[in-house]
Amino acid sequence: MMTSRVLLSRLIRLATAGMLAGGVLACGQEPAVAPRAISVRAALAAKPPSNSLSVTSASPAFGDQATTIDVHVLGSGFTSGANATWLLHGVADPAHVRTNSTTFISSTELVANITIASDAQLAFWDVQVALAGGKNGVGSECFEVTSAQILGPGTIGGDAAVSAMNDQGQVVGLAGGSTQTAWVYDDAFGMVSLGTGQALGIDPLGAVVVGRDGNPVATAWLRQPDNSWLPQSLPRPVGSVGGGAQAATRTADGTLIAAGWDDIPGVRKSAGNVSRPVVWRLGTDGLWSTPQFYSIPSGFTSATASDVNRLEQVVGQMGTTAGVVWENPTTYAVLDGVSTHINPAGTLIVGGRNNGPALYWWRDPATHAWHTTGVPLPSLAGASCPGGLARDVNDAGVIVGWSCTPSGAKLPTVWLLDFSGAVPVLVGTPAQLPGLGSKSNAFPTAAAGVTETTPYVVSGTASTTGGVKLAVRWRLR
Repeated sequence: MMTSRVLLSRLIRLATAGMLAGGVLACGQEPAVAPRAISVRAALAAKPPSNSLSVTSASPAFGDQATTIDVHVLGSGFTSGANATWLLHGVADPAHVRTNSTTFISSTELVANITIASDAQLAFWDVQVALAGGKNGVGSECFEVTSAQILGPGTIGGDAAVSAMNDQGQVVGLAGGSTQTAWVYDDAFGMVSLGTGQALGIDPLGAVVVGRDGNPVATAWLRQPDNSWLPQSLPRPVGSVGGGAQAATRTADGTLIAAGWDDIPGVRKSAGNVSRPVVWRLGTDGLWSTPQFYSIPSGFTSATASDVNRLEQVVGQMGTTAGVVWENPTTYAVLDGVSTHINPAGTLIVGGRNNGPALYWWRDPATHAWHTTGVPLPSLAGASCPGGLARDVNDAGVIVGWSCTPSGAKLPTVWLLDFSGAVPVLVGTPAQLPGLGSKSNAFPTAAAGVTETTPYVVSGTASTTGGVKLAVRWRLR
């Protein structure tokens, strides 16, 4: 397996952007310094008058590379003839962020039309306003140059969560709060609601979305010629009280298979339901097979399937402490952490450990046996905050998920493995994917899927400055 130097260079750039973004403060704030004594009278005297020149925020607070956009610059003390300029670390860089025009709206608002170059640094930039008389005001790190592209409206209501993506760039997920709505996104038809439920996986050909409806019952939505989606409840065994389909793939002969779980009541009502891992197949007659049960590993009473690849290898989890990989319905290996995804070639599994780091497991190319002890992936913060979770991995060794930052936030992260030798080797350091202008630690976001072909596209969520999570994608150029 070859490691792309272009990809590695890009990831290093993203990592740099992540380090720059990780410790910044809100727009207009100054960095914290050691406490010092100050009198109340002196503090009041130091407060600037309401008509003084200041820059407090930018809206939108982000802009994508290779775009020209209007940005509302908000603050106070603006006058006719004011000009807005974007600064990186206090220095203007018009070759990368150029102000085309500045329009005076009021003493508290300007509109700047800016062009962001395709190679502008992914970082938080300052916004400076200069008055005609020479007076300047600067909003510190008010604006993020990003590569995060919002998918359509970003949500169909409430916070969005991304579940999966296929190689065509189609993305599925869910949105809302206590009542969730399943959705699917495609560049051709935008973001479409599938109704109450959760969309958790998508067919590589984009013809079927799988998940669960609001009942909750394992459900498949079949794409119709007019791009509408027809829901079908997947077959349930006798005694089933619910379930879900977590992933979908195509076998070598084109058969669509879905993996997930089915719930039955526990022996004791107080113990709750018991989950059983299952696989469904879609026949050439358009009918789904009865669910095929996979063995629950010895020592466990419940398990779910979380992913399946084209080789029909299935990975899953037992609670929050252990994972499993099935080679077939009865042959399995238990992993020492929760497994979320297996690559198409069946050589890498990713996941994490509860309250611990993101992990990967690998299959020995000589013995074909799985190394069942997970290898930790470093977080953006390193040892000071090692938590993380890997959500997807492709055959090139690109792993995506989330990890902890030095400030304690949980943000989208990319790792790269080189598996061209006998043992996988981590290349470089983890890279933080840029966001949508928010620097708050209160809104955890994650990368959830990555394509197989270059240029790699990653899907996930990013938070706005208002705290709303939107579905986005990043292109690793």
